[in-house]
Amino acid sequence: MWRRLRGLLFLAFIMVAACSTAQPLTPEPTQILIVPTPTSTPLPVVVTPTATSLPRPADLLEPSPTTALSEQATSEIDLLTQDPIAAELVALAQRRVAEELDLPTRRIQVVEVKLYVWPDVSLGCPLPGETYEAAQIDGYRIVLQAGDVVYLFHTDVDRVVPCDAANEQLPAESDD
Repeated sequence: MWRRLRGLLFLAFIMVAACSTAQPLTPEPTQILIVPTPTSTPLPVVVTPTATSLPRPADLLEPSPTTALSEQATSEIDLLTQDPIAAELVALAQRRVAEELDLPTRRIQVVEVKLYVWPDVSLGCPLPGETYEAAQIDGYRIVLQAGDVVYLFHTDVDRVVPCDAANEQLPAESDD
């Protein structure tokens, strides 16, 4: 037993001696750190003009006294350039269809965008057997196309609701 203990002590002594004579390890950086330097060029300040109040969708239906709007002028292209809310809602609908079909957004074509005042909170897309609270809600009817398939959406100013053509109920258009 003493022999074995003496052998273990000898082995431990050799290990301690070997570790004490070796140089301590100091980690060396593998990458050289570069200190950021300030730039003398000031960044440009970009001010984006924002209207204090956006027009209601129904206000865009009224022709201004300086320009007479025809039926053609209320097409989706003119509406999208004149109405930032309509443009944003169309973009949301396009992204929704593009994600569903796993296509780029540019492949989703705008067929029609039209202003409507929906008569209730269903936005003209009631579900069978459901009742909805009556309210005058400004919004849009958006028709998109991807390939041969047509997608229909009804909106208010902040929601885009897919609408089944079988359930669609458009409000009666007034002849003002």
